[in-house]
Amino acid sequence: MIQEGHYAKKQILCQNQVIAWSHSSRFQTTRRLLENYADSNGKLLDYGCGDGTFLAMVNDLFSEAVGADLALRQVQDCQERFAEVSQLSFVHTSELELKPYQSSFDVAVCMEVLEHCLPEQVEHILSQLQQLVKPTGIIIVSVPIEIGSSLLIKQLTRNIAGLLRQGDYAASIERHTLKEFMQLIFAKGSTHIQRPIYGDSNPYHGHKGFNWRSLRLKLAERFEIEQTCFSPLGGLGGFVSSQVFLVCRNR
Repeated sequence: MIQEGHYAKKQILCQNQVIAWSHSSRFQTTRRLLENYADSNGKLLDYGCGDGTFLAMVNDLFSEAVGADLALRQVQDCQERFAEVSQLSFVHTSELELKPYQSSFDVAVCMEVLEHCLPEQVEHILSQLQQLVKPTGIIIVSVPIEIGSSLLIKQLTRNIAGLLRQGDYAASIERHTLKEFMQLIFAKGSTHIQRPIYGDSNPYHGHKGFNWRSLRLKLAERFEIEQTCFSPLGGLGGFVSSQVFLVCRNR
């Protein structure tokens, strides 16, 4: 089932071993974080579940898990592929507004979503997550590191993958001017550059210009941030990591 998902094919099953290792580490790190809150009677939400790969890897930790996504076609695909997994269900994000979902989740994960959202969308999702988890529930946010030395390593890896025609990186690499690149290499929480907007009916950002430090400040306005960690090679403090994880508690 996992092998059939398009994100899985692009990421953890990518021919480029660095990319595959990075994304596999991301899923493994999130699972380890979730194990701290595993509950045989608990309920998990994956907000922006994509092709359902992650939920399929952690469905043993909770009695019930719900995947929500903005793309209806994605939701329908997950419903079909995971139809025989009784504790998994998939819904469109609009359905989360319904009363049964409010304050019903013990833990919510939001992985690789917020970096693609426009500012007003980020505010809406954070407000939703506040309402969806229980009063002291846990929210685990994972976003890519697109600043500092990690940006240099990532752009090099993406370009190599593009040249070798691995995944879809040949067509999706975002370019930076020298000024933009240097700003992001030395970025602080207040640093930002103009971020390209793609799409007409559903506008979104790519990875270019995303600053996780700015997001952390925004999260701190709403939640208690209990832990910040990185993968892979998290012991180096994110210096060469591709992802950052922010474990937040509702308040």
